[in-house]
Amino acid sequence: MTSLAAIILAAGKGTRMKSARAKVTFPLAGKPMIQRVVDTAIQTDCDKIYVVVGYQKDSVIACLEEDKRLEFVEQTEQLGTGHAVMMTEPVFDNSAEDVLILCGDVPLLTSETLHKLCQVHRNSRAACTVLTAWLDDAGKYGRILRVDEHQISGIVEYKDATPEQLEIQEWNTGIYCFNTAALFTALKQISNANQQQEYYLTDVVAILHQSGQKVASVVLDNLSEVAGVNSQEQLAELEDQFIAGIRKHWLNNGVVIHNPQTVYIGDEVVLEQDVEIGQNCVLQGKCMLQEGACVGAGCYLQDSLLGENSILEGHNILVNAHIPDNHIVSFGEQVIEESIYE
Repeated sequence: MTSLAAIILAAGKGTRMKSARAKVTFPLAGKPMIQRVVDTAIQTDCDKIYVVVGYQKDSVIACLEEDKRLEFVEQTEQLGTGHAVMMTEPVFDNSAEDVLILCGDVPLLTSETLHKLCQVHRNSRAACTVLTAWLDDAGKYGRILRVDEHQISGIVEYKDATPEQLEIQEWNTGIYCFNTAALFTALKQISNANQQQEYYLTDVVAILHQSGQKVASVVLDNLSEVAGVNSQEQLAELEDQFIAGIRKHWLNNGVVIHNPQTVYIGDEVVLEQDVEIGQNCVLQGKCMLQEGACVGAGCYLQDSLLGENSILEGHNILVNAHIPDNHIVSFGEQVIEESIYE
C-alpha cells in the first residue's frame, strides 16, 4: 500500500521574475528549481508525485527528468492554491494515506525537514500538519491562528487579516502534510469569498479544526529552507547560500579550499580527504576527486574523476575525463570526452 504522495504546485507564471519563462524552470546551481523539489519528494520516499502545471506547461514538463512516479495535472486557470490541489483529485491514487503539499519555487527545502513533518503528522494522528516559522515581523505571510496558543484553529492570509492578527509572529510556510481523505473532503467546502477571490488551501485548516479533527505543526528552524523565489536577485541569493553550504561542508570534512568564495562546487561532486582546490575553480556534475588530489587555480571540471594524489597544475579543463592516480596534468592542458587519460 502506498503510504505517502506529494503534490507540487508549479502552475504559476511568476510575473515578478520579469521573464517569459515559467518561474519554476529557472535553474538553481545547475538544476531547475522544480527538479530540486521533485528530488526532495523522492528522497522523502514519496511513491507518487503529482505536479500541477499551468503556465507554459510543456516547458515545465520538459525540464524534469523522466520518472515513473511523476504525473502531471493541468490547472488551466490559476484560481488559487486550493483550486490547484482540487485539480489533482480525479487522478489521485487513493492508496496514498498521506500527502505532502510542496511549492515548485521553494527549492532548498530538505528531505530531513519533510521526514520530521511526516513523523509528527503520523505520531500525532493529525488530519493536517503545518510547517510553520517565526519572525519578529512576519510581513505578508499568512498568520497561524491558535486556540489558547496551542491547537491550530486556522490560517489567515495577509490581505484578509485584522490589525490584531497581523501582530502574530508565527507564519505559514505553505508546506503541509495532510491525511488524503481529510484533505479532499475539506476542499469541497472552501469558497473564494476573500480579497483575492481565490480558493485558498489555507481555508482547509479551519474546516478541519471546526469538524473536530486535529491540526498539528512543526516549527522550522532554518528559514532559508522555505525561501521562495520572486526575482532574479532572490534566485541569485539562494544559489549563493546553497553553494556556500556545500563549501562549508567540505571545509569541515578534510578538504582545503583556497579563497573559498571564488570556488563553485556542485551538489553532486564528491571530495575525499586531503583534496586541495585552488581559487577560481568550478567543479560540477558527477565529479569525484580521490584522496590527495590537487586542483590548481582556474580549473573547470565536469563529470570527471581525479585519481589519488593526481595534480592539475592550473587552468585545466576536464570534461568526462579520468585522470589516473599520481598523474600530473600540465598547466593549461585540456582533457575532454576521454574515459581514461593517458
